[in-house]
Formats: sequence, C-alpha cells, structure tokens
Amino acid sequence: MKPSGGAVAPYSHPVVRLGCLITLVAALAAGLATGAWADADPASDMLYVGDVFLPYEPVSPAVAGELRGTVRSARAEGKPIKVAVIATKRDLGGVPTLFGNPLYYARFLGAELQFLYSGKLLVVMPQGAALSERGKLIANPAVLHARIEQGTDGLVRTATGLVRDVTGTEGSSQTVASTGGGSSAWIWIVVGVTVAAALAALAFVIVRIRLQEPA
Repeated sequence: MKPSGGAVAPYSHPVVRLGCLITLVAALAAGLATGAWADADPASDMLYVGDVFLPYEPVSPAVAGELRGTVRSARAEGKPIKVAVIATKRDLGGVPTLFGNPLYYARFLGAELQFLYSGKLLVVMPQGAALSERGKLIANPAVLHARIEQGTDGLVRTATGLVRDVTGTEGSSQTVASTGGGSSAWIWIVVGVTVAAALAALAFVIVRIRLQEPA
C-alpha cells in the first residue's frame, strides 16, 4: 500500500537505504573482527598457510628468525614440519583446557590440519613437547625427552633444536619483525576485505541516487 498524498515510504528513500546499508556493513565488519579475535584455536588458522605459530608473548626477532629459517630449510630438503609454540593459555584461544598437555594438543591440532597438511607437527609448551602426524602421535625420543628452556625465547629455541633433531637439518637464521602469533594479521585482512566491499557498495548506491535525480 502506497502512502497517501504522494509521500515517499520511509525506507524507500535512497538516502535512508544508503544509511541502512552502511550500518549493516559496519555491523558485519565488527562481527567478523570479533569472531576472529575469539577464534577457538589461533594456531590452526596460522598453520593452514604458514609453518610456524609463535606465542602472543614477545619473542626476540633473532630467536624467531632462527626457528623460521630452520623450518624453511627442512621444507626445502623435502622434510616439511609445522611448529606451534604455546607459551600461555591465551595462545590456545577457546581451548585453554589443553594448556599443559602437549600430547593432547598435538593430536587436536594435527587433526584440525590433516585435510590440508599431512606432514609432521611439533608442539612445544612449558610442560613438554609432542610430535604428531595427521592427528596421530609419533614417539620420537628427542621430542618426548626434550628439556624445555624457560621463558618465551627459551620455548622457541627448544622448538628450533627439536626441528633439527626431527628433520636432520641445520637450517639458517631469518630475521623477522613480528614478535607474536600471526592471527592478528588475518584479522586485519578480513576487516580490510569487508571495508573494501562496503566502499564498493557505497559507490554503487551513490551512482544509483544520482541516476534517479531529476535532470
């Protein structure tokens, strides 16, 4: 039913529609960012596309670079391995109960990655280390009896040594600027894509408004 007197329905005016669209897109962007921060397992997101997950606690660039370089060398030699260094419960996102249980977490994380990655996965926590493949534990003596160094840098150095033991590669150092886990980068990628979509929608609506204006 059309309003009497030639009045325009409240939600049919182009400017109102534009405002509603902007509000909707902004809410979507906020929801995506919140969902990313509340991820159940940050390491799985990072390891889908990368080979190393570092703790959110600061890591010295030289120490992080040595681990990344060693992992990269192992892959180049045909011995791929992914590494998750877990320093605190925060690094586990929505599954903090697995903190302190590297064996359980290595199985859990390996099972999450198995559809895209079938190689070895190394998990290092302050309480110990574990090695898995496609969600199944591997009884590697060097990993099972590893002496875990203290501190965040110590955890990463321990991981570097274990990668060398497991793969038989020495690796090389690689200086990196990042000092924490990689999930925040994905958050900004998601937000960036959403903002780009919002701008495209805004431009489309503006063009339509101008075409509807009387000459």
